[in-house]
Amino acid sequence: MTNTKKNRVSKIKIVEAFNIENHVLERDISYRGGTLKVDVSDLFPNVEDATMGAYQNYLGGGIAGAIVGAAMFEPSEHSKKEQKVFYALKERIKQYFYKCNAGGGDDYMVENVNSYQKNQSLPVSGY
Repeated sequence: MTNTKKNRVSKIKIVEAFNIENHVLERDISYRGGTLKVDVSDLFPNVEDATMGAYQNYLGGGIAGAIVGAAMFEPSEHSKKEQKVFYALKERIKQYFYKCNAGGGDDYMVENVNSYQKNQSLPVSGY
């Protein structure tokens, strides 16, 4: 196995092994979107405020926007491996948020925007 494959595999294992549910600091998620805050200090022990999360805006008319990932620290200040972990974890947190509220919105969203991929194609904000 090449070093590139080993690095990719270890990054995937690190992110998959991280249990988001056990590290949730705050969760305010409803069909109108909301926020999620996750302690990621286990993966980023040298970061003072190692917090990541996601949020979703309510666009109105029963439609919630795309889910956005966020962090309280800048990934570019870290090693390439940590950056890969950061971006993979950011995606996992957004997917976790989606699972918590089934994408948000009312019956229209449930019937027509019924996958994470479709949800992510929506605008983030109505402004």
